[in-house]
Amino acid sequence: MRECVSHETQGVHALTHSRKMAPPVHKFGHQAMNTVFEVMLVEDDAQVAESAAYAVFQKVDRLEEQISRFLDVSEVAMISRIKPGETYRVSPETLDLLLIATRVCAATRGAFDVTVGTVMDALRGVGHRWGGLTEKERRDALDACGMNRLVIDTENLLVAVNPDRQGRDTPLELDFGALGKGYAVDLGCELLQNDYGFADFLIHGGTSSVAARGSMGDGPPGWPVGVGGDWKKRAGLDAVRVSGGAISGSGFEVKGAHIVDVRHGVAAARHAAAWSYAPTAALADALSTAFLGMSWGEIEKACEALEGCGALVAREQPEWMDRVRRPVRQCGCFPLPHL
Repeated sequence: MRECVSHETQGVHALTHSRKMAPPVHKFGHQAMNTVFEVMLVEDDAQVAESAAYAVFQKVDRLEEQISRFLDVSEVAMISRIKPGETYRVSPETLDLLLIATRVCAATRGAFDVTVGTVMDALRGVGHRWGGLTEKERRDALDACGMNRLVIDTENLLVAVNPDRQGRDTPLELDFGALGKGYAVDLGCELLQNDYGFADFLIHGGTSSVAARGSMGDGPPGWPVGVGGDWKKRAGLDAVRVSGGAISGSGFEVKGAHIVDVRHGVAAARHAAAWSYAPTAALADALSTAFLGMSWGEIEKACEALEGCGALVAREQPEWMDRVRRPVRQCGCFPLPHL
């Protein structure tokens, strides 16, 4: 286990500024899911803190083995081999992820869709350029997607697959992406609370999402979390205090326009950056991803449909326009009351 330092992107980051006469905050980092997870714990005993963080990282690693698209023995890989008429029994965690994905897909009217793997594979082969695909390649990949292809038996933990839009038995390629990282953060929070009895901690998954409990031991409620990225100064944003919920951020400064809107067969790039607040990190991560390709009206409706959720979205406008209107818009329960 090694320590690592958070860095700010268009995502979110924890602020662990100097605190006087407060219990120590122990920070531990771990490489998983192609990013770095961090656990920050308020605890007098360093060994207890390290043991708890190690248990969290073990849980993250086990989840990655279950849901990675790039492991032949993962449950996601096994689902991709199901033919119409067959079923596959999944773990409770994978079932939970599928149910969360279904819920967010409905609330975002299809903007969030974890069946996008076929399109991601096609784009990867042409350098993530939509223009590199022929019209047939584009249509074939899109027609293989769709949450309506999934049949979920919640009682027996069984998954089945319907034919695609062309009636073919093409593989259903799931890509949980950021949702999986957020869910890993939630599993870590449950472990620290229920198994170790911690009430004051923060976990983040690669700065894309942060979930926190308690107050960082410094008095005010919540942990200070920075949001805004390049828009922070322009919008006059400051750190928000997070406790009992999660914040997630999505943008393009690191990976470019890598998020797909399967509804229209384009990159999800209506907004330069988006942040979400939700009761869980999985829900927050799914929403910030979806917001990038949604209209403002769709975002407002999604926040209304999902209790306890909110959005902060960057406007595409030149800096001189900031004198006329704020460069960000807020709705729902996003914790920035001054906007």
